[in-house]
Amino acid sequence: MSEFHFIDAGSGSKVHSVVFALKTPAAGHTGLSHLAEHMSFRRSHQYPAAHELFTANTLLPVTINATTLAEYTFFFASSEKANVLLDAVNYLYCGLLNRDYGTDEVILERDGVIFNELAMLEANSDYALNAAIRLTDTNKNAYQHAGGFTQTIGSNSIQALQDYKRQWYQPSNITTLVYSNSAHFFEQCKEVVTAVSEEIALSAQTALSAMKAQSVETALSAEKTLSEESTLNRNASLSQHASQREHSHLDKEASLDAQMTKGENESIRHVLTWWFPQCFLNGLLQQEATLSTVAGLENTLFIDPEINQQGNFAIRLVADEAMKETASELSIEALPKLSQNLTHKLVSDDNDKRLRQLKHVVSACLASFDIRPSKPMPDTDKHAEGVGAAIRYFAQLTDALGSNKCAAKDCATKSTYLASANKVSHSYLRALPSPEKSVALERIRKARKDFSAQASASNSEQSLLIPRLTSKYRHFIALEHLPALPRLLRPLANKTTNLKRFNAEHIASHLTPFSIPSPSITLESAYLNSDSGYLASHWVYRIAFYQQSRLQAVLAHHLFWQPRTSGECYALGAATYENNLFLFGASDTNITERENWCHKVLSILS
Repeated sequence: MSEFHFIDAGSGSKVHSVVFALKTPAAGHTGLSHLAEHMSFRRSHQYPAAHELFTANTLLPVTINATTLAEYTFFFASSEKANVLLDAVNYLYCGLLNRDYGTDEVILERDGVIFNELAMLEANSDYALNAAIRLTDTNKNAYQHAGGFTQTIGSNSIQALQDYKRQWYQPSNITTLVYSNSAHFFEQCKEVVTAVSEEIALSAQTALSAMKAQSVETALSAEKTLSEESTLNRNASLSQHASQREHSHLDKEASLDAQMTKGENESIRHVLTWWFPQCFLNGLLQQEATLSTVAGLENTLFIDPEINQQGNFAIRLVADEAMKETASELSIEALPKLSQNLTHKLVSDDNDKRLRQLKHVVSACLASFDIRPSKPMPDTDKHAEGVGAAIRYFAQLTDALGSNKCAAKDCATKSTYLASANKVSHSYLRALPSPEKSVALERIRKARKDFSAQASASNSEQSLLIPRLTSKYRHFIALEHLPALPRLLRPLANKTTNLKRFNAEHIASHLTPFSIPSPSITLESAYLNSDSGYLASHWVYRIAFYQQSRLQAVLAHHLFWQPRTSGECYALGAATYENNLFLFGASDTNITERENWCHKVLSILS
């Protein structure tokens, strides 16, 4: 059963917050834990509407979200309204324990929403560099990237998702943290969580009994067809063997596609990595600029602050491209404490010697620092007060996000620091492989078609399309609950006017995976030229005053959220900015007619 902890917010606090903390280890670079997080919000038997989360966050006085730190995922909800928050807690916990997903909804979330999110991140040059380094790092300390990459996210099967949630998304692995000024509210939260756990456990037991009964019936019927089955098995064995050979060939082809064969046109860069225990992170972050100067402006040095499974973080040095034949000087002007013998003239025709010199100079610089160990705390500045307080409480409680248990013993000695400074791993950096083969074009096209058909069929079952939180608390629905426009989109909003309401910008990206417009239920879908490869854009639409009267109804309708639930974009919603209301989308692959869609959705859904 889940652990419960009460964090007294004090009499001056009006906001209640509930945080569910789960240990969610990364499964290599697959992004499986990222997929599990997304699918927990998608729906559950108790909350079948796929847009439940979006309508609640947009129209109700509640904030529901999740964040991942180290190897833990924190699902949280905050509100001043205790009754609304209790139902939000019920929604969240039902989603956490749910493992029953349809093929189409997993494909749309994985190959649509999450892929668009990752593509947006990888369009940033710094992020893309770090991604490329991580994908080619084979060191025993190498990071396992919980979020996944565009090249890897499509590899996660529904079975893998269900197995992962079965192992990690269970009550015994969920810690419930309640930040409130009311002990009574804390007891109410315990009742909600316990009731959901018991209800789902009972449902699982009933389903198991039904499966056992079916197994007995199947076993009896199997005796009658045993000899016939034996013949079929013989034939199937030959067929399966051929199938395995074909699958092996495809895997080999994909592997070759994901690696670049060394040739004269290939740009190979050398990456040097120093791994340090996390207790030295704060001190070394203060010296990052100095280290960059020492490494030379032609090279790229940065500190990756993420903590790996061994409790270490990385300092990366990427040598300038192809190590061109130009002599350069390693500067130590910023290090008066270092001896001048740390300055080395690089030999232009000897890359190995140059790498050795780079290692020596940076290692010597690191060794010269007087870095004291400290216990880093999770960065919770972007979260609401109660959520941040709960995460920090959990970090101190488990010591999972702070320093390791051995940190005080091992990290307090200078020898541990010096050993890390002088131990360097070497890897090669190549261009990111195209994710084209990792995303099945036909798969997502079929998923969107089936998803659309299911939505049309369920029009007769309106209860499945009505978000239950906003339906129950319709008296709380108000545009004043709209969130603020994301900072990323504010420059676009600044360029809108009453005459030019729509503004968009293309996300520059090296990706060329897929871009499929989804079929429409009632509204026309935007069309995207498939010849253009991967196109994604951010956009905003300034809502006219006369359109605001019907906005609540629009935002509560499932058709408005269809571009998000069908995987066309990473984010979609409505927000406030500078006394104006906006519709917005982020990493939207269906942009060419999105302005027209905005006009239609605001007029048709009224």
